[in-house]
Amino acid sequence: MKKIIEPQKEIDVLEDVDVIVVGGGPAGIGAALASGRNGAKTILIEKFNHLGGLQTQGVNPMFSFVDPELHSGIIQEILKRLEKGGALTNLKDLSPKERSKMKDNFMETIGAEKLPKRLVETETGYWGPWGLAFDPEYYKYLLETMMEEARVSLLYHTFAVGAIREGNTLKGVIVETNEGRKAILGKIIIDTTGLGHIAWKSGAPCMGDEGFPAGVIKGHPGAFLNSFFINGADIKKFWEFRAKNEEEWGEMYGGRKMIKEAKKSGAYIKGRSVILATNMDVYRSGRVFVMNPFYIIPSRKKAWMAKVLTKCEIDLRKQAWSIFNLVKENVPGFKKSYIEKTSTMPFNAIGHRIIGEHILSINDMREGRSFDDSVAVSNMPPDLYEAVGRFSYEILPHDVPYRCLVSKGIDNLMAAGTTISAGAFSGLGIRYCTPSICTGQAAGTAAALAIKNNVNPKMIDVKLVQDTLRKQGAVVTVKDVSAEVLEPYKFIQDQKIVYKKETPQFVSEEDIGLY
Repeated sequence: MKKIIEPQKEIDVLEDVDVIVVGGGPAGIGAALASGRNGAKTILIEKFNHLGGLQTQGVNPMFSFVDPELHSGIIQEILKRLEKGGALTNLKDLSPKERSKMKDNFMETIGAEKLPKRLVETETGYWGPWGLAFDPEYYKYLLETMMEEARVSLLYHTFAVGAIREGNTLKGVIVETNEGRKAILGKIIIDTTGLGHIAWKSGAPCMGDEGFPAGVIKGHPGAFLNSFFINGADIKKFWEFRAKNEEEWGEMYGGRKMIKEAKKSGAYIKGRSVILATNMDVYRSGRVFVMNPFYIIPSRKKAWMAKVLTKCEIDLRKQAWSIFNLVKENVPGFKKSYIEKTSTMPFNAIGHRIIGEHILSINDMREGRSFDDSVAVSNMPPDLYEAVGRFSYEILPHDVPYRCLVSKGIDNLMAAGTTISAGAFSGLGIRYCTPSICTGQAAGTAAALAIKNNVNPKMIDVKLVQDTLRKQGAVVTVKDVSAEVLEPYKFIQDQKIVYKKETPQFVSEEDIGLY
C-alpha cells in the first residue's frame, strides 16, 4: 500500500468535558444519560444526525426480551415514555400470530399446573413477545429530549477518528467535522461505537482481529446481516395466506421453497429463507419487517475496512430489492407494497472489544453466574444462528461484572454494549439493545462517580456504583432477583429448545462455552 506523510498541525479544542461517550446507540444512550444525571459534564458524539444506533439506523426499532424484573432503570423509563407518547406497540393489539408460541406450546404439551407460576401469569422474557417495538422517529425526538433534560451535550455529524493518549491515560479524542479536524478533551472516555473504534485506535488491548475463535470457522472475520421495512402490505391477507401454508410460513423463517425456485431462475438472493414480521408495525399501517440479506466478509479482510463496507452495502441493497420483488410477486398481501426504508448500517458479527480483567463467556451465561462486582443483568441468548449454525435458549439470567466495562490497559477507558470485554460468542448476546442500555447505564454511572471522587474508573468503589444504580432503580445482580422470577428461565433451559440451520453446526458445544 502506498503511503504519504500527513503534515503535523495544531488543531482546535472543540470541547473540554468530564466524560466523552463515543457512539449514540443503545449503550451510548444509557451511558450518556447516566453520566449526565449523576453530575458529570458529558458529551455524546454521534457520526449520524440522530441517536438510536442499530435501532434507528439499522431498521431494528425494538427491545428484545425485556423483563422488568431484570432490566430496570433507564430502559424502563424509555419504554414508559414511548408508551405515553403513543409510540410503543400495544401488546393487546398483537394478533396471536405475532406473539411467541413458546408459552402456548408449553400450556398445550405440559399443562399450566406443571409450569412455573410466573410463566403462566405473565407475558415477558422468552415466553412473551420477541421484542417491544416502537416508532423510530418518535424515539429520536424522545432521546434528544432526555439528553437535554440530563444536560448532555450532543455532537452530530462528528466522526471520532482517534484517541489522544499519554502513557496509560487518554486525554481525549480526535474528531473529523465539517469544520475540519478537532479535539475533544475529557477525563474519562466511554467507547460505545459498537466496533470498538476508539479502544482499538488508542492502542488499548482489544479482541476482534482474530475472527471467530473456534471450529471450522476459526479465524473467519464473520458476516453482515441486513433488514428493511416494507409498507403498504395487506396484513390480514398475508396472515390468511400464512395460516393456509403453515409448513412453509409457520415459523419465524419462511419462504424456503419460494426462494429456492427463485435462485434457480437467477434471483440475486443469498439467504435460504426470509423473515416477514408484522409485530413491529406500531401503527398497524401495513409495515412489515424483513430480514434476509447477508454478506460474508472475505477472508483476511475486516468488518471495519472502507472497501469491505462499501461492497457490503451495495450487495445487501441489491439482495433487498431481489427479495422484495420476489415477495411482492408471490406472497398475497404485498401487491401494492413498497420498500419504505433500508438500513443506514448493517448488523455485524465481530468488531473490536476491549480486554478487561474478566472476559464474559458463554459458560458464564449458561450457569447464570453472579459476580461480586456485577453492575447489570442480561437474559439475552447469544444469537449464534449465522455464526455457529444454531440458536438456543441455553442460558440463564446472568451478571455482567464491572471488570468487563473497564479496559485492562488504559486507566480511564471504559466500554458498554457490544464493545465490552466479552468472548466472540457471548458478545453475540450482550450486544443486543436491552443489555446494552443496562451496561451503558452502569458505565455512565461509574464514570460520573469516578469524576466526583477524583479517581480513575479502575479505582472506584464498585459497591458505591452498585448502591447508586440501585437507587436509580436498576437491577445490578441476579442475587437481588427472587427464585420465583428466575424459575421460568431455569425451566426453559431444561427444555433444550434449539433451532438449527440446515447445515451442520460449525463449532462444538464445549468450544462454544469457552467464548
